[in-house]
Amino acid sequence: MSPRKKIPTKAELLQLQKLYKTDEKIGERLGGVPSYLVAYWRRKKNVPKYSLPKFSESEIRNLWERFGDDDKCGLELGISKAAFYNWRRRYGLREKPAFLKLEQLELNFPGMKTRTTSQTLYGKQCISQKILAHLAELEKVEVGQKVTVEPDLVVSHLRTREIIDRFGQLSSDYVWNAGKIVVVLRASAIGGTPGVADDNRITREFARRHNIRHFYDFNMGSCHQLVLENGLLKPGQLGVGSDRLAISYGCLSTLAIYASVDEMASIWSDGKIEVEVPPSIRIDINGRRVRSVSAKDVGLYMIKQLSGGEINGRVLEYYGSVISHMSVGERFTLANLSAAAGATAAICHFDSATRRYLTTRATGGYAPVIADKDAVYGGMYQINTDQLIPQIAGPNTVEKVRAVAELEGTPVHQIILGTCSSGRFEDLRIGADILKGKKISRDCRLLVIPGSRTVYLDALKKGLIRAYVEAGAIIMNPGFQADMDAIAQSMAASEKCLTTIGSLNSTGNDTANGLAGRDIYICSPATAAASALSGSITDPTRFLT
Repeated sequence: MSPRKKIPTKAELLQLQKLYKTDEKIGERLGGVPSYLVAYWRRKKNVPKYSLPKFSESEIRNLWERFGDDDKCGLELGISKAAFYNWRRRYGLREKPAFLKLEQLELNFPGMKTRTTSQTLYGKQCISQKILAHLAELEKVEVGQKVTVEPDLVVSHLRTREIIDRFGQLSSDYVWNAGKIVVVLRASAIGGTPGVADDNRITREFARRHNIRHFYDFNMGSCHQLVLENGLLKPGQLGVGSDRLAISYGCLSTLAIYASVDEMASIWSDGKIEVEVPPSIRIDINGRRVRSVSAKDVGLYMIKQLSGGEINGRVLEYYGSVISHMSVGERFTLANLSAAAGATAAICHFDSATRRYLTTRATGGYAPVIADKDAVYGGMYQINTDQLIPQIAGPNTVEKVRAVAELEGTPVHQIILGTCSSGRFEDLRIGADILKGKKISRDCRLLVIPGSRTVYLDALKKGLIRAYVEAGAIIMNPGFQADMDAIAQSMAASEKCLTTIGSLNSTGNDTANGLAGRDIYICSPATAAASALSGSITDPTRFLT
C-alpha cells in the first residue's frame, strides 16, 4: 500500500492555484490526485475556485487614470466603489493618477471663478452633452449644435388643453408612446380659474382614449413630485416638461428641459424634439452646513453669489461635499430653485444617495452618466457654506437675496409651507418639529401643502399633520396650485406673504397690477414655520440648535 499523500496547506493551495489555475492541473502537479479531491481540500480550507478576471488590468488602469475616483470608476463598470477599490488593489494600482497630484498643487479659493479646462485629454464632454450625444447616436456633440432626439419621458401639467388641441391639428391618430407620457391635473376640486373644469374633463377623456398609463388627477399631487417618487425618470435619461420647473428632475442626475406647447404636441405625435446643445457651468458647493440651513438657503445663496446673468440659459452641474450630504429631496429643491435663476437645466452628480433612492422606486436598469475629467465648462465656480445662515429672497423677485436676520421682525400675514419645491416629507417634518405644541400667531395664516398624496399619508402616519392642525394651520390638498398668480389673488392689498415655492415668476396671468402693495418672499420651511409663530419674519436658527 502506497503511503498517504500529505494534504497541502492553505498557503500551498493558493500558491498552486496561482500557478496552475484549475483543480485538474493542480491534481496533476501533486502526482495524479483526482480533481474532486483537490476541490474537497479547497472547500475545507475556504479557498474559492479559480475564475478568470471579470475586468482586465488595462481596463481598470485606464478608468483609474481617467477619473482617479473609485466611486466614479465603479459607476462606469456598474459595480460599487468598494468593488472597484478591490479590483484596483488586485492589480497593484495604489498610487494616485498624475493629474490628481497636479490638482493638489492648485489653490482654488471659495467664491472665485476657476479655470474651465483641464490639461489632460479625454472626451471633454459635460453630462448634458453625453446624454444628448447618446440619444442622437453620435460620438460627441458640441455646444450650440442642434440635434434631434427622442426623450425618455415627457411631462405635461401646464396648458395641457392647448397641447391636446395642437395635437389634434397634426396628422397623428395616436400618441407616439403612451408609456412615456405623463399627464397631471393641477387644479383644485372647487374654485380655480373659469373653464378649468372643462379643460380637465377633456384631458381625462384624452388620457383614457390614448391609454396614457401615467395619468394623475389633481388628488395625487404635484407632477414633479410624482415623477420623482415613482421613479419614472432615471439617471442618464432626458425628460421634457411643459413648464420650466421640470429641471427639478436633475436631482436624479437626469437632463430635464422645457418644451413649448407646439414642441410638446410634436413630441406627442412623432416622439422627436430638436435641441440646441446648451453650455454648462460647474458649481462646487463645499463646507459645513448647520441644521438651520436648508437646501433652499443654499440655493438662494448660490443665486446671490452668481447674480448678473452668468447662469442664464446654462446647464448647472452641482458637485461638492454639501451636495454629497444632501438627500435626493434636498437636491430636488436646489434644482427646482435653479429655474428661478434662469438655468436651462440643473444636474446633481450621481452617487450612492441617488442609487439608494432609486432602489425601491425604479424598475429596469439605468446607465448613469459622468462628466469627463477634462469636460469644458462655460464657467466653474466654488461656493463655501461655512458661514452661511438662513436666507430669504424678495419681495417679488429672486434677484434680491439677503439673510433672514436682516428682515427680522417684518410683519407677515400669510405663510405657505410646502408646494412642489418644498413639499416632501422631510420639509414638512422640519416645520412640524418647530410648531409642535405651539400656536401660530393670530395675525397670520399658515397654509400647508404636501407635495403628493404619498407625502400626505406619510405625514399623517407620523403625526405631522396633527401637529400642524393643532398649531392652527390649514392643510390644503396635495399639489394645490400655489404659484405666483394664485398667491397674489389670495392676498389683500398691503399684505406680505412668505412662501417656500421655487419661483416668483408669473405663469401667465396679469399679476403686475395684482401685486400692487403686496410683497411675496421665498424662504425655507424652517423660516416659514418659525415666522408663523411670531407673525413676523424670524430667523429659525434658535429653533434648530
